[in-house]
Amino acid sequence: MDEKDSMTPDTIPQSTPVDGTVPAGRKNRRPVVIGVAAVAAVALVAGGVCGYRAYENHRVSMARQACQSAVTDLNKAVKSYKALLGADATTAALKTDATSVKDAKTLDALKQAAGVETPGMVKCDASDKTGLDAAAAKADKTAKGVKAAAKALESAVKAVESSKLDKTVADADGLYKATEGNVQDEKTREALKQAIAKRDAGAIAKAVKSVNDSKAAKEKADAEAKAKAEQEAAEQEAAAQAAAEAAAAQSQTQQSYSAPRQSYTPSYSGGSTSGGGSGSSVPDFVPSSGGYGVEPDGSWHPGNIIQH
Repeated sequence: MDEKDSMTPDTIPQSTPVDGTVPAGRKNRRPVVIGVAAVAAVALVAGGVCGYRAYENHRVSMARQACQSAVTDLNKAVKSYKALLGADATTAALKTDATSVKDAKTLDALKQAAGVETPGMVKCDASDKTGLDAAAAKADKTAKGVKAAAKALESAVKAVESSKLDKTVADADGLYKATEGNVQDEKTREALKQAIAKRDAGAIAKAVKSVNDSKAAKEKADAEAKAKAEQEAAEQEAAAQAAAEAAAAQSQTQQSYSAPRQSYTPSYSGGSTSGGGSGSSVPDFVPSSGGYGVEPDGSWHPGNIIQH
């Protein structure tokens, strides 16, 4: 007899009724299972929602950090630009006159670079990732613009400084050529030549002053020498004129001096007088002056005659 045939109602397990119906205990267990499944589903949905929210919050947090970083970079760029704008080099370049540079266009470029308006600040106050990303993008773009403006300003300042140096070198070279043979100390020109070759603005300024001082010293010495020579020439001319005037006066004095009077005594050959007396060589009348006067023009005039 097999096992199946040996089973009787008494030997059939209680979990399996003979008529095939489900025990009452098993019927009560199904709602419990359904409830558990429902709770699990709700928990799963709730967990998913919480997970999504956590993930979204994380994304927003990361976007906010990125935005704040971009704004910080923008603030640094603006601060750097303002510092460059107020630097001594920029101030000096902006005060440069057009006559002090070789290329005046560099000054125009500098004024344009220094006239950039400072942009407004960007705020990371959006509540979602999209808004924060937009703010970060704006901050990045603005920062790039400010950095470009700062770079342009720095280049413009250097261009003005270079143009000033070009003008300084050109002027110094002109002075070097113009003062050849016109300085008291030639070493000053040699120092200027070396400074020009090095394009050293400070050395050029010092050398230019030395050359100008040496040039002025030579001009002063030349002027003094010229004045002395002119004075000596004037003194010599005055002395010569005085000598000539003295000689002329002496000659005039000699010409106006009267010639000395000459005496005239007629001679007789020894004839007798009417009185019968002996002959005499002395005339009856003789001038008191001892003779007749002779004028310079050759005319004669009688002097005071005294009768003997």
